[in-house]
Amino acid sequence: MKPNLLYDELLEIAKSLGYKIRKETGNFKSGNCIIKQENLIILNKFGSLSSFNKTIATAIKSKGDTDIFIKPQIREFIDGVSEDPNLFTITEETIQK
Repeated sequence: MKPNLLYDELLEIAKSLGYKIRKETGNFKSGNCIIKQENLIILNKFGSLSSFNKTIATAIKSKGDTDIFIKPQIREFIDGVSEDPNLFTITEETIQK
């Protein structure tokens, strides 16, 4: 599957799982976070399409098993993405510490 089509499919899946996706500029790695009970995926605007796909797939994977249908090719990509140990989930509790 072409990377841009994969990106579109992953975006739709993430949105159906309740994620909001934002592209921002700055000196940070892309990742997913929870702020005030809102699930966000923040993508570094200067990242590559490949890194966007991996970041979104990691967020989807972190949700665990879902009841939505995911095409086999996309499921295979999501299952094949290993979680980056440098990425972490930011929660409201983390911010307050």
